[in-house]
Amino acid sequence: MSDERLFTRPEMLGSTGVRPERDPGSFRARRNVYLPADSVPVDAVDRYLLRVRAAHRTLTGEHVFSHESALALLGLPSLHRWPEVVHLVCERRSGGRSQLDVVRHCIGLEHVTPVTVEGMLVTSPGRTAFDIALSRSFAEAVVVADAAFRLYPESRAEFGTLVDAYGRRRGFQRAQAVLRFADPRSGSAGESLSRVEMDRLGFVAPDLQVRVVTGDVEDFADFGWRAVRALGEFDGEVKYREDRYRRGGSVEDVVIREKTRENRMRRQYASFARWDWWDLRGRRLEGILVRAGVPKRRDAVTRPDVTQYSSPARGR
Repeated sequence: MSDERLFTRPEMLGSTGVRPERDPGSFRARRNVYLPADSVPVDAVDRYLLRVRAAHRTLTGEHVFSHESALALLGLPSLHRWPEVVHLVCERRSGGRSQLDVVRHCIGLEHVTPVTVEGMLVTSPGRTAFDIALSRSFAEAVVVADAAFRLYPESRAEFGTLVDAYGRRRGFQRAQAVLRFADPRSGSAGESLSRVEMDRLGFVAPDLQVRVVTGDVEDFADFGWRAVRALGEFDGEVKYREDRYRRGGSVEDVVIREKTRENRMRRQYASFARWDWWDLRGRRLEGILVRAGVPKRRDAVTRPDVTQYSSPARGR
């Protein structure tokens, strides 16, 4: 949804004489910003984008959307639920104050080259991934960096340049680690988080997007450990929920197609592991991989898990 259907309280008063807060056909998107109630989006990321557009409608002066707001505008995933606030990056001294629903990160604009999305200034994909790496957990940062490097290939070089320019300040070591660990071959947020968990639990790093040929059919598994002839797949809900993955078929069609594909790959490898969001949230991945024969590193030490996953990660 664009911001064409957004209107301010003064605009409605001036055109109709009706106060929008008293109009049951109006929905309050932000203080003094409304839209028709029948236009309110249902999807979580679209509802958050409505917050961002409503803020843009009334914010004065030049402003650059950043952090989770930039993720939503750029089509990048967030590991947690979309926040209640909108994020901006601004100059260190003259950025103004944060408000109840707007957080201003006054960290300076000297290394910010914004891009324009739907008429709004947004931190570039590389800068957005870098800001998340500085201020959020390693898992959140990897989910974002994997997607950014896949969707915007130039962003990896930009991220590296920012790491070099930033110096040894807060978050520097995490940003370095994210740059080393991120891999654009991760095809989804679930795959990215799975890799983070494998590393935390001490498993040998997998190959990604492993090619499996059966006769004249070519398949790709999310993860593979060729030394032990094991494959792994993250089973995201999106392939069952969205039409572009269902190819016009039903959920049952997708299930049958996935089972047939899995059976082909099982014939080529000794073991096949499959897990989903609930397995990741329920800390069941370790047992699943152990049963599949996936080895751990010789120096493996399970690190504490400091991230709580509140909801499945989703991008646009």
